[in-house]
Amino acid sequence: MSDTQTSLSAMPLIQHARLLLSDAGTAFKDLPNWEKPIHVFWLLGPFILLIERSPADIWLSLLAVIFAARALWQRDGSWLRHLWVRAAFMFWAVCLLSAGLSTAPGYALGEAFSWFRFPLFAMATVFWLGKDKRLIYLMLLSTAVGVMIMTGILTAEILIQGQTHGRLLWPYGDLNPGNYLAKAGMPAFCVMVAFAFGARGKTSLVIGALVSFSLALSVLTGERINLILRVCAGLLAGVSWRYIWSRYALLAAVLLAILVSVSGFQGSMVGRFTTAIVNDLSTGTDSDYYRVMGGGVMAFLEAPLLGIGTANYRDLCSDILLGESAFRCDNHPHNYYIQMLAETGILGFATGVFMICTIIWTLFRAGRANRQNIVAATAFIVPFGLFFPLQSTADFFGQWNNIFMWSAVALSMASVNLLPTQNQTHK
Repeated sequence: MSDTQTSLSAMPLIQHARLLLSDAGTAFKDLPNWEKPIHVFWLLGPFILLIERSPADIWLSLLAVIFAARALWQRDGSWLRHLWVRAAFMFWAVCLLSAGLSTAPGYALGEAFSWFRFPLFAMATVFWLGKDKRLIYLMLLSTAVGVMIMTGILTAEILIQGQTHGRLLWPYGDLNPGNYLAKAGMPAFCVMVAFAFGARGKTSLVIGALVSFSLALSVLTGERINLILRVCAGLLAGVSWRYIWSRYALLAAVLLAILVSVSGFQGSMVGRFTTAIVNDLSTGTDSDYYRVMGGGVMAFLEAPLLGIGTANYRDLCSDILLGESAFRCDNHPHNYYIQMLAETGILGFATGVFMICTIIWTLFRAGRANRQNIVAATAFIVPFGLFFPLQSTADFFGQWNNIFMWSAVALSMASVNLLPTQNQTHK
């Protein structure tokens, strides 16, 4: 968006959107002709993610491959000098080594090799697709619109069908609506929350209402961790930019009102978000998460240096836990870091943690240097929240989870291109 002397709060949202689209149009004119359709394809990502996992995977994988081919064609290796890029390659190398030396290398090698398309997509976004700040803002707008479409779909599900076993499932038919809101939509969500905290007048009220309604739907999805992730990310986003403490009190009141209202609307949600959480967090055999994560620890003890092989847990767990009643098997241990230990060992865990830390640190430094930019200031929250160790998680090497997660991480990483300018104002 153009650097102007007008703050966000002084300009109607429609006018901001028009200015953003005008700037993006100018940015497109500056692109080589062959790149224009590829950038359009990239900007359509949040809507493709609404369809189904296969189109979403094609979108992400194709852009990653095109970036690699472009870099080879242009003999451009400058992006390889960045620490977080090198850290991702290091972790990938350990994954391949672990898979190749495992007792079941066939499946593991395939999963380890294909996993790198996710960080490669992030590299494509940072060093190519999102290099122009005007297109970064447009992608954020595209993501925000995608989140609004998802809220509309879930609203229709509530009105037409209602919940299914305490869940909202449209449009996927499984547990992914909450994942879309909490993961793919997190960059836009953090910006919207920070905007609501810092803006004045009708702008703050409109965005605050949208955020509150979106959170209410997160409750109704029945996905507890995703709800907690969104709430914590939102609170941190407010502090990271311009915060007004009185609005924190208002936010707390709104969140409480949402929980009470939703509980009254759907009484079964009370048990799910109270009793169930207490039971799941207990450190005993009655806790499902404890039993599943414990299985991951047992798998780590089988091969502590390099693990049992990337993504091999689902196939080897039953043999590892044979005769062990305290723990149980699942497709994965439901914690990224336990999964790294189980499937890639100490070496994979060390390089994986290093990769994650470099990503968070890169964005935190960029945000501190550019605190006047709402996007840059809140960007570090995305990987910090998505990779937070004390949470139950999906499969670290899985398809659907990584598409949601790395699309968000990629967009947040692109904020490093939002370099501070002299006399910069809040955009």
